Amino acid sequence: MATGTGISLQVVGKFATALVVLVALGTCLSGAQTSTATILGTVKDTSGALIPGVSITVKHTESGLTRSVVSG
Repeated sequence: MATGTGISLQVVGKFATALVVLVALGTCLSGAQTSTATILGTVKDTSGALIPGVSITVKHTESGLTRSVVSG
């Protein structure tokens, strides 16, 4: 036991180990975040006729990433 502190080095070592594990786990989980989504729909004009070949762009509002496709 370290004199004058009231905390054993073993307790400090366990705390430090737990802290390192938590930081490493958080880093691994944040780097592994991936997401996928599916957007389904139909592009029609005002009369209800299908319109092929329409350019559609979606934007992730938090990251600003965009993806564009052409409808079939």
